[in-house]
This record gives sequence, structure tokens and C-alpha cells, in this order.
Amino acid sequence: MLAFASLAAGCGSQSTDVADSQRSVPETQIAADSGQTQPAEVVSQLLDRVRRGGQEASSNELLTKLAQQELTRIGRPFQFPGSPDTRFEVRQAFPVPDQERAVWVQTLLTEPSDSGEDFQYEVVWTLRKETEGWRVSGFVIDQGDGREPLEFDFENGDEMAARLAALEQAEGPVNR
Repeated sequence: MLAFASLAAGCGSQSTDVADSQRSVPETQIAADSGQTQPAEVVSQLLDRVRRGGQEASSNELLTKLAQQELTRIGRPFQFPGSPDTRFEVRQAFPVPDQERAVWVQTLLTEPSDSGEDFQYEVVWTLRKETEGWRVSGFVIDQGDGREPLEFDFENGDEMAARLAALEQAEGPVNR
């Protein structure tokens, strides 16, 4: 189980805009290479694939090579947060300051609950430009309630495994 499932339990129904200050750069300026899938489309494909079945749906090919290696090394496959009913909205991509080959893609995830109240949370994905095109290397999730956003770098397996273990101990199983 990936961090998302553990993280979703801590997210409130209000969303804070993690990426608000970077909204002015249109995605067309980020990936002008013809024939390359735009960063926002890569995130949309990733979320759709993992929602429908994760590894069987070839979601791993949309991660950076290093992210794939690290997730395999720590034994944590990439899985979708919550339920197959979780909806997502990919909003826009913008450049990571001082990193030519990196972008952030802002998304809003909405997960229904048994009580009828939807939980919404913002997730900002980090993508890196590789030979094959834009690939996901991690994400930052808004935890809501004025708490600091929580970052997961798929390319740093040791840090990710430690963070996941701490979250699992603190929160236990996630039931929404």
C-alpha cells in the first residue's frame, strides 16, 4: 500500500492551494516538444491507470526509472488512494523553480465516504523529463487543518519507507 492510502485519512475536507503562487505559467510553455505527452496528461493517465488496477494497468511505466527502482527495492508498489470511486481533477502544470527538467502538476482528489460527505484534498505531483518523456517522481499532499503539506519523493526509497512506517504506526489502517 502506498502512502496515499495512509495519507488520505489525515486529509480534511477543505483544500489549501499548495501551488497557488506558481499558477501563471501555462503548460504549453513547459513541454513544447511535439509528440511528447504533456505533464498534466501524464498525471491524468497515471491516476486513471492506478484507479483501474495499478500494476496491471501499467501505471509504473509513468514513474521515473529511479522511482520504479526505489519502490521495487522497498517493496511498496504504487497504488491508488482510497477507493475506485475516488474522482480526480488535474488542474495545471507549472515549472519547478531552478529546475529545467522538472514540473509540478496540481490535482484535486475527491473521495466519497460512507457518511455521504466527500473528502477533498490537493495533491501536487512532481514530474521529471526523461528520455521517454515526462515521468512522475513524487507528490506533495495537502493535509488540511493548517498542517504542513506532506512530501513523498518516490526516488528516495529509504526516506519514503521510514515515512510510511511512521504513518502506519500513528494512524493504523485507513477506513473511510
